[in-house]
Amino acid sequence: MVAATTMMLNACQNNEDGTDPAYNKVIDVPILGWKAADTLFFPLQITDPTTIRTPILQGIPYTMGYSVRMSADFHYTRVPMQLIIQQTDTTGGCEHIVRNVLRRHIAPAVRDTLGRPLGPSWGSLIDYDGFIDDISIQFDSLGSYRMMLIPDTKDIHGFTGLSAIGLSLSKQY
Repeated sequence: MVAATTMMLNACQNNEDGTDPAYNKVIDVPILGWKAADTLFFPLQITDPTTIRTPILQGIPYTMGYSVRMSADFHYTRVPMQLIIQQTDTTGGCEHIVRNVLRRHIAPAVRDTLGRPLGPSWGSLIDYDGFIDDISIQFDSLGSYRMMLIPDTKDIHGFTGLSAIGLSLSKQY
């Protein structure tokens, strides 16, 4: 498991409509190789009752975004990963899974079809923020959740050249 060092790629990141994201966390990954054994965990607390889907109310769904920091040596055009969202409970001091909310293969783009990075470079690193278009999430209850990212690569060295991966949730209004 990768140590959960948090940093913000864009400290003042806002959505296009000017609102702050409801959740935004970025975790460093081993630049020499992010492997399948290096699962990233993103703990999440759902505390806003207006977002809960109930039999009477639809609730406000969340749009999922991602952040990638990579070196110029990262030669892939996409970063294929497994995204898993689970509801958790920490009663008794131990975290256990209540249920799986979502399990999906995602492959966010980081380069265009000609191989050019989609984001701006800062020295030797390139940052890119985007949205995962086909994921809109609604939660059924308030409480603890965790999002997990597992790299989907057959290379024994993993994805080399990645420095950080992040997830964000923004309310859809």
